[in-house]
Parts: sequence; structure tokens; C-alpha cells
Amino acid sequence: MSPIWHDGPLDTLAWDGRSAVAWSVAETGPLAAGQQGDARAIRHGLACALLRKLAAGTTAVRLTRSTAGAPIVAAPEGWYLGLSSRGAHCLIGVARAPIAVDREVVDDHPPLWDMLTPTEADALRRLPSASQPRAWLRRWTIKEAHAKLINEPRRIRPETIETIVRDPINAVAHFEGTSRCWSRSTGDAIETVAHWSR
Repeated sequence: MSPIWHDGPLDTLAWDGRSAVAWSVAETGPLAAGQQGDARAIRHGLACALLRKLAAGTTAVRLTRSTAGAPIVAAPEGWYLGLSSRGAHCLIGVARAPIAVDREVVDDHPPLWDMLTPTEADALRRLPSASQPRAWLRRWTIKEAHAKLINEPRRIRPETIETIVRDPINAVAHFEGTSRCWSRSTGDAIETVAHWSR
């Protein structure tokens, strides 16, 4: 089931009670303004606010980190969290199943071919050259989200993750399991959500 993408204040979030939520939010504004400290503290506060909203108003939200640094929801039970931050925005994913997210700011840098599998590089080279940087960046967000889902992204070489882009939104990634991925472009960034495939 595809995630619910949300931009803007949490009080406008329309949640169906089942789907994962991917909240793209500026690390400034009313919620963040009350936070003291660094960007990590701001993201922590925003993630807790989203969890309280989805977990039927629970106030007992506690986050920890894995040994690899991934965010873990310690309370309430049965919830999963993914975080990614680039620029002044962060992407926060919350679900009832393992979730990972990645957000990358769009630029015009040429593709880094050595981070692709031969099949991916061939598919990218068949695109018009003007489309290649954005298409590469989308694949990069898919690889990053998949690696985060495995929970040890630093040990995984990007060229070992095979991505299959099915359409402008849907993709899959393969390495130590298969994930389903959903991507979107916000104009200035590409955002991807990954869940384990069933």
C-alpha cells in the first residue's frame, strides 16, 4: 500500500489509520520554533509530534537509536520510524511495519556511474542526457532508503543494490531482501519511502 505523502502542518493530515505516512516538513516553523538545540533535536521533536498524532494522541513517545544510528520507536510499541534530512527540510516516515526514507536535493551534477549496477547504468544511458541527473538521483534515493531498511547503510556499497524503476512512482530494490519503494519529486527534491516487499 502506497504511503500517504503529507506537506504542511500536522493538523491538516488526513490519515486512513493504516497507511504509512511520509511527512515532508521544514525544520523551522511553529513546531520547530519551540525546540532548543541542534537540527537533530528539531527532527526528534517533529518525529515525536507525528507519532503522537498517529498513535491516537498518546503522550508517551520515546525514541532511541540503533547501534548503526537508525531511529527506533521505543514507545509506543508497534511503530517504526524513518528520517532523512537535506537542506532546510526533513522527511519523516512513520508506519506499523519497518520503514525507511530518503530525501535528496535536486542538482544538475552528472550521474556517478560507478554507483550503479550495469543494468541501471544501461537504462540511464538510454535517457536523454538532460534527464539523466534527476533519474540518477531518484535511483540514489531508492538505494539509500533500501540500505536504511537493512539498518546498516554504511556497510553496503551502492552498486550492490539493484533498483528496478517501474514507473514515475513505483520501484523495487534488491539486496539482502526486496523492498517496495515509492518516490515523488517536490520540485527541489526527490523523496523515497521503502517497505519490505511481501
